[in-house]
Amino acid sequence: MAEELDPKKLVELSDKIAAASKPAERKVKKADKYTGASQAWQMVVELTVGMVIGVLIGIGLDYMTGLQPLFIIIFSMLGFGAGVRVMMQTAQAHQKANEARALRDKNGA
Repeated sequence: MAEELDPKKLVELSDKIAAASKPAERKVKKADKYTGASQAWQMVVELTVGMVIGVLIGIGLDYMTGLQPLFIIIFSMLGFGAGVRVMMQTAQAHQKANEARALRDKNGA
């Protein structure tokens, strides 16, 4: 503690502290040109998976009961309905995320 403080080093230290205490600039992420396509493909896959699961359940029940066209028709419609329901939930989630992002950008946060 007997050493004297170098004023040049103190100025450098205060500059570093001032630079570190400035709020960081927010980097704006550019919209990816494939974002919309990936969301659309996600919904197509959800619809297709619902249909495939319904058809497979229908085929299995038709095979077990011997009533060939009955259950495949019923469960393919149910699978389609389930796929549409999941697809609509995904669309709503994407819409809410986009609205929140737009509000955040508008407020400058």
